[in-house]
Amino acid sequence: MSLPEPSTKPSTQPLAGHRGPKPPLSERRIQANRRNALRSTGPRTARGKRTVARNALKHGLLAREAVITAGDGEEDTREFHALVEKLHQCYQPVGVIEEMLVQTIATCWWRKARVIRAENGEIRKQLDTLHVDRRLRDSDRANLILAVDQIGLGFFGRENPADRVPLIEVWTALQRAQTTLRSHHSGLSYLCALLEKAKAEMASDGYMSEETRRDIVCEFTFWDCLFALQCSHAVPPQNLSEDPPGEAVEDKEAEKEFAALVTSAIDHQLKKIKIFEEYSVQREQLTGDAEARSFSLPPAEATDKLLRYEAHLDRQLYRAMDQLERLQRQRRGETVPPPLSINLSRRS
Repeated sequence: MSLPEPSTKPSTQPLAGHRGPKPPLSERRIQANRRNALRSTGPRTARGKRTVARNALKHGLLAREAVITAGDGEEDTREFHALVEKLHQCYQPVGVIEEMLVQTIATCWWRKARVIRAENGEIRKQLDTLHVDRRLRDSDRANLILAVDQIGLGFFGRENPADRVPLIEVWTALQRAQTTLRSHHSGLSYLCALLEKAKAEMASDGYMSEETRRDIVCEFTFWDCLFALQCSHAVPPQNLSEDPPGEAVEDKEAEKEFAALVTSAIDHQLKKIKIFEEYSVQREQLTGDAEARSFSLPPAEATDKLLRYEAHLDRQLYRAMDQLERLQRQRRGETVPPPLSINLSRRS
């Protein structure tokens, strides 16, 4: 039994799940569509005509270029079109010139909004980094004060014959430097660490190292002179091997009493620093709040630039509004006097 040969003719039945080819339009349907197209005259109501008229307005030259449509500064085109729609409803322009003036007005308002955003950015540029900037300034100031204290007593310890600066003025400047050091958290942290180091040396050795004594004298001489003198005498004990036994024992007892006195003075200074740390936190918070309020306006240079740009936009805006009003009054048949032109240039 032989199998039937496959048909080479394409099947006219559509596959399952697929639509078949559309049947060709008859000549009668084509002629009917043409007659219906001739009867179409577009929108007939006033609302429909206004909607169609705005189609060209939305895609006009100014509408295309006014909105930033790419990049980090991308703007919402729909907001701009909504603004154009509202202004169109307000002014009801007729003709190309009036429509272009409405576009100009919309563009001016859109650009004025950018001025406000730019002002916001200038203010935020100062406020957003205020905390970090203040920390850096305080750290730099504390480091400067430490450098002055380290070299001040040695370099300015005598009269300067070249400059003839009185010694009292030099020491007054050093005292202001130490006062400034106590007014910041970073400076107080350094003083606290220095005292903790001195306390640890007194507990382990019974005296301070030469470096620690020198640092305490530099940082505390103009704050608590008696404490600085006590620390300056916390030197290593002398060789007592040649002294009689009784005197050696007495000297050791005196050294222990002096070490206890110095340690008690260090603890007293640490308590004072803790109080100053509480004051510094309140001071820095109040100073930060006041500085933040002072930054509620952009810098003078940015303010001048923004004001000049906004004044330029205002002139364009009012000029376009005035021209549009004059055209609309003339179109209604009103008598409109010519615009007043005044030449303010100086005569030669």
